[in-house]
Amino acid sequence: MKALEDWIFAALVTVPVVIGGSVAYAQAIGAAPGRGPPGGITPGSAGVVYVRAQPPLPADAPEPSSDPRNLEGTWLLVKPAVIAADMFGNKVPFKPAGEEKLNRRIQSFRNGTPYINASALCLPGGQPWQMSAPAPFEIFQTADRLVLLSEEYHGMDQIVIAPAKAPPPGYMGQSIGHWDGDTLVVETTGYKDGLWLDIDGTPASKDAKLTQRIRKVKSDQWFLEVQYTLDDPTYYTRPWSWLRSFAWRPDMTLFREFDCELQTGAKGGLTPGLIPEPKD
Repeated sequence: MKALEDWIFAALVTVPVVIGGSVAYAQAIGAAPGRGPPGGITPGSAGVVYVRAQPPLPADAPEPSSDPRNLEGTWLLVKPAVIAADMFGNKVPFKPAGEEKLNRRIQSFRNGTPYINASALCLPGGQPWQMSAPAPFEIFQTADRLVLLSEEYHGMDQIVIAPAKAPPPGYMGQSIGHWDGDTLVVETTGYKDGLWLDIDGTPASKDAKLTQRIRKVKSDQWFLEVQYTLDDPTYYTRPWSWLRSFAWRPDMTLFREFDCELQTGAKGGLTPGLIPEPKD
C-alpha cells in the first residue's frame, strides 16, 4: 500500500484504498509522481480522490505578464472536484437521459467495473477533463492563436482567433476565440466523441457547444479564472455554467515525463477492470 501522499488524481483506474481502517475504491489517476493540487481528499459521488498537497509558490517566482490579455505561462488547478451544482449553487439541469447516464457511470464505479473513457484509452478528454488534471499546463500565445500544452496525456488544445485558420475538429473539438475586453471567450464545437466533464462522468455529447470565459485575476497570487458554459440539448434542459480556478505556477514549467499507458497501469493498451460503456 502506497503512502497516502502518493495517491494522485488522473485517469480512470480503480484501486482499493484504506479509509479509516476500511477498504473502499478510489479513482487513482495516472499523473506524474508527486504532482497534484492542494487538498488531501476530494470526495466524489463515486469514491474518493487522493491528491498530494503542493508546496507554496517560491518567494522569488517570476510574475506573469502585466498585460491582462497575455495568458502565457504555467497554471495548475487549485482544487479538484466533481460538478455537484452550477456556478450559482443550483442543481445541474439534467434531462432524464443525462441523469441516467451519470448515475450509470457512478454505479459502474461502485460495482468495481468502471467504464472505459477517453483517459483510459490515452485519448484527449476535452477541455474540462484535461485542464482539471492534477498536473500543470502551459499556455503559449501569439497574436492569432493560443496553445495549451498539458503535462498529462500529451494533451494539446489550440485556440485560434481567426476562424479561417482553425484546424479541423477532433477529440478536443474546434476552438475559436475572441476578446471581450480583457476576457478571452472561447467557443468549442465539433467534438469527435462525447466527454466526461469530471471523474464522476458528468456527460457532454459530441454535439455539445462549450464556451470558456478565461481571465487573469489576482488576489493573494495570480490565477486564471475559467467560466465554463455547456449548451448540450442532448443531456440538459438549458445551458449551464460552472467555475474553475488555476494557480500561477512558473516553478512547474519543466514538465515531468508522462507515459500514459504505463501511468494508468495498462497492459495491452487497457487497464484491467474497465469495461465498455453501454450505448445510449
